[in-house]
Amino acid sequence: MLDAGPWIRCFPAVAPPATPWTVLFFPHSGGSAGSYQHLAARVTGMARAACVLYPGRAERRQEPLFTDVHVLADQIAEALTEVRGDGPMIFFGHSLGAAVAYEVVRRMPNQRRIVLVASGHPAPSCIRLPALDFAGDGPKDPDEPVVELIRSLGGVDAEVLDHPVLRAMFLPVIRSDLMAHSRYVPGADSAVSCPVIALMGAADPFTTAPAVRAWRRHTSSTLRVHTLPGGHFFTDENAGDVVDILREVLLPTGAKPCGPP
Repeated sequence: MLDAGPWIRCFPAVAPPATPWTVLFFPHSGGSAGSYQHLAARVTGMARAACVLYPGRAERRQEPLFTDVHVLADQIAEALTEVRGDGPMIFFGHSLGAAVAYEVVRRMPNQRRIVLVASGHPAPSCIRLPALDFAGDGPKDPDEPVVELIRSLGGVDAEVLDHPVLRAMFLPVIRSDLMAHSRYVPGADSAVSCPVIALMGAADPFTTAPAVRAWRRHTSSTLRVHTLPGGHFFTDENAGDVVDILREVLLPTGAKPCGPP
């Protein structure tokens, strides 16, 4: 089992798959384990599935929100090292989750037993995020730039903004995550030694093809880039295609999954 409370939770499976692989999901800003249930269900039979649980939401809602991607990666890597074992893993991170997953890989021994899937995120050396810290003569409503950014990216989080109660509940979490992401600066010449698969949406305003291809600078192993239709949350619209890409890693040529995809 990969459970490492409070940091990592396994998704339940009807039967343990006959595979050494584990897929570990790293959520986007404002995301939680629930954000990845649909993808976790689709890899059943090919791999065990688990999700990183960030503080300040869901069952960890009483804990302070994180403010530093590097500190968060330190904490996740420490928890993961205790329970990882020696089986191969896919680290699947979307948006903020891609940056966190990348930093966790950098802290892990035996990186060649890991495949990093960086979804909806430019290479660390190409990050250009809007500043979300405000002081002095900033806008009267400090949440205005955050709300504007969320609406521009779309996804389920944008729908939350239309409900006053849900907005009051989730906006502080999303805002804090986005601010931590906007402050993230990778270490000089940082790189990993594992293969990287970079996924991007063709109409994603957060990424460009050159910025995604620049992941090549951050790995001494291989890079594959896949462009799928859709905007920033293209994974929701193309879950089947995303799982097909994961299947190429999880199953040897000609092998059949142990359960429904």
